[in-house]
Amino acid sequence: MKKLLLTVIIATFSLLSTANAQTNPLAKTTWEVEKMNDDGSAILKKAKWIKFPDEQPKFYFLQFEDRKIHNGNSCFHMIGTYSMYENNQVDISEGSADMSSGCDEPKTLNGTYQFKIDKDRLELTPVKN
Repeated sequence: MKKLLLTVIIATFSLLSTANAQTNPLAKTTWEVEKMNDDGSAILKKAKWIKFPDEQPKFYFLQFEDRKIHNGNSCFHMIGTYSMYENNQVDISEGSADMSSGCDEPKTLNGTYQFKIDKDRLELTPVKN
């Protein structure tokens, strides 16, 4: 009986984590910003997970946790929040930031974006209201 109960509990957690991963494809992913366009759109490529605060990446990145988002580079770091919506839309909100002296603040992503993931590429296009 105990084995059956344990099996049911493990199966339930497994299904819940799978369902959560399917509803939020950005959770627990890191992306290197390859290009920021004048219209506010961006093209990113998949990168390895960054362990904060121990690792300071040399590239401009966007990292999605469950509800928080980190972005920046080796001298600028911002922690914000994001929300997922239907039709592959994500709303990114800026939060607290810190910057080293002599650092140029990179363009940040703020607002609602349509996103498209194609293998190891992420495209973000601003949603026009």
